[in-house]
Amino acid sequence: MIHAPLEDTAGNASFEVLGERLARLRRARGFSKTDLADRLGVTVTSICYWEQGRSRPRLARLHELAALLGTSPTELLSRDSAPGSDHLSDLVSRMRAELAHAAGTTPSKIRIVIEM
Repeated sequence: MIHAPLEDTAGNASFEVLGERLARLRRARGFSKTDLADRLGVTVTSICYWEQGRSRPRLARLHELAALLGTSPTELLSRDSAPGSDHLSDLVSRMRAELAHAAGTTPSKIRIVIEM
């Protein structure tokens, strides 16, 4: 699952799955599930399934969905789309450095591939 770091009310780190992020962004934009379904040309059931993590939007829908929610598809799917968190490129750079250190090599020799 794709997650984004968040903090709970006690200040502990927790993770937001894609469906939770979709629901949060949808509510923040003032859309009901029906509103979003109508704008995307999908069923309300599809929206429900996406938010429950039972299915995921296809790539073409993901682009439309991201635009409606005021974000990019990459940010929508990345671990770093929660407010106050790093950007995906920062995370990749940090992980590259950590992996290089653990492997006893340089970051330039580490290649990270992200498939979505």
